[in-house]
Amino acid sequence: MYPYGDTRTQPQPVYDDGDVRAARRTIRFFAVSLFVAVAGAAVFLTLNSLRGDAPSVAGPPAAVETVTTLPPPAEVGPKPGTDVAAYLAARKAALAATADERVAVVSLAKYSTQAQARALAGSNPVVALLVAPQGVGPAVVTGDLAEWSKAQTVATAAERDEIQKLIPTVTDAAFKNFYNAEVARLDTALKNFAPTSAMVFGMVVKAPAAALKTLGAKAEVRLVDVAETATPAPDTVYRGLRPEETAKANEPPLRP
Repeated sequence: MYPYGDTRTQPQPVYDDGDVRAARRTIRFFAVSLFVAVAGAAVFLTLNSLRGDAPSVAGPPAAVETVTTLPPPAEVGPKPGTDVAAYLAARKAALAATADERVAVVSLAKYSTQAQARALAGSNPVVALLVAPQGVGPAVVTGDLAEWSKAQTVATAAERDEIQKLIPTVTDAAFKNFYNAEVARLDTALKNFAPTSAMVFGMVVKAPAAALKTLGAKAEVRLVDVAETATPAPDTVYRGLRPEETAKANEPPLRP
């Protein structure tokens, strides 16, 4: 029946498919690698095109801060704590060497009235008066002395009244004594704010060198302290020497 033999009973050949599986793995790995490479390239090109096509947005200009440094105001006169004897000698030498018109601080030998000080200045313009009522520190008055005295009276009376209100509430003996002393000092000052009182200890004048030297030679004048210029600036700081300042400038800070 089966002239070529019965194949159902013949042993079938056995094939080794390891090489086939290895080949399939190689093909799959190559395909995956190729996909990753293509996908990466596509992402790179997409991002690059987005960066290139996107319009550049200019940010706001950087803020530039301009700092203006103003020069310090001019000063004429000894700073607090200056040795008085050395300062007098140096400034008298400066006056002797002056040959042109200057602004100068004229310190008087004793407290005087406004009328006495202006008479001493003669025809030389008085830029300001240096005043110190008893119990008060020095001040520079460039305007009307009567108006200044009125304003100081009001301010000093208000300060005294506020301190008087505090005294009954204070239990510490040291503070109570201090406040009582302050009230007494301010009461004394209020009696000496009259514009005709002897509270002027100096003045700021503008005059030629010869006139300033004549002023400096008068017995009523302690010092003529010349400035560097003949133009009084509105922010210039003027300081004089009060009669009680004998060792250090501004000691004591208040007029006894």
